[in-house]
Amino acid sequence: MIYNCKKIDNLNDLKFSKDQVAIYNRNSPKGFDTFFENLYVSPFSVRGIVNKNTAKKDIEEILSSQISEILKKSEFYKNWILDMSKICKLFCNFKDDKSISFWLGTQRGCKRYHVDMVPYRLLVTYAGQGTELLPNEGANRNAFIDGKPNKEILKNKSYLSNLNKWDIAIFRGGQKGILHRTPESALKGNSSILMRLDDKSFYKDINRISNLKN
Repeated sequence: MIYNCKKIDNLNDLKFSKDQVAIYNRNSPKGFDTFFENLYVSPFSVRGIVNKNTAKKDIEEILSSQISEILKKSEFYKNWILDMSKICKLFCNFKDDKSISFWLGTQRGCKRYHVDMVPYRLLVTYAGQGTELLPNEGANRNAFIDGKPNKEILKNKSYLSNLNKWDIAIFRGGQKGILHRTPESALKGNSSILMRLDDKSFYKDINRISNLKN
């Protein structure tokens, strides 16, 4: 149920298969670890709408208040923005939409195994350990449905795996999705940077809930 894509374009095949997640493996570029160490000195979390035709500009604006002027001049920053914009365009094409919901942050808190209650979600871990995956073969799905804790959901540890840094993963949402969670290393505060892309309606829903709380 895990589809490892040979080409980045194969991520689109997830829509026409029964797989739970499609993963495109990428090598982590050299030098970025030092760049990210300078970036996550202070925890941050930003979100916004990214449009396919203005992806690079939109991401730059979303991040404008979080990045120092010194880091903005770095080639690593420019290449990182370009990478995120390309992935946003890819997800727009996947969703057959002109815009998507964008979130980027250092704080990850999904401790319990879960599935995302959205049609599809794209994740890229740029720094730190990638998302932990628990395929059906190693899980007690009934325990998950019944709201049981992780120790009862996890049936066989040998099936656990983690996404690698810079991998692009598109998750199928809903009850047919793969169980996954934030890895322990990220929960314990180890430095991490995650990008999450969703349908643009997700951003609107988050804003609506936030406004109701205020």
